[in-house]
Amino acid sequence: MAVTLTVPNGFKYEMGIGAVNMSSNAHKVILMASGFVFNPDTHSTYASLSASEITNAGGYTVGGYALTVDSAWAQDDVNNRASITWMDKTFTASGAAFNTFCAAVIYNDTHANDLVIGCIAFGQDINVADGNSFQLQDMGYNKA
Repeated sequence: MAVTLTVPNGFKYEMGIGAVNMSSNAHKVILMASGFVFNPDTHSTYASLSASEITNAGGYTVGGYALTVDSAWAQDDVNNRASITWMDKTFTASGAAFNTFCAAVIYNDTHANDLVIGCIAFGQDINVADGNSFQLQDMGYNKA
């Protein structure tokens, strides 16, 4: 199972024109339904992919969950990049199971369109049985 991150072109553009301030704004994560295929050309906002978000079931709430910054946006001279990381996020199925195929990280504070920062594909469907947990670990964005 290969986990991959894809950054949408719309986010790259918004970063380039200075419309995004990663260091002082809120971020959230949403879980996507099985069968969702991320397209970096067209999936640049929450509205463009929200129809494929998993439903209110198994303890998951549509609209996603806030992420807490673990390491703020910073320059990394050792690896020649800048990066931000978020604390691990745990989803616990409650009352029913839920399935997910990937997660999208959303920049949702000051930008009017709730930009998609990236899509994390898990490489397979993840079935989280009632009472079990699923955790996203080591989430971050690196700009080389």
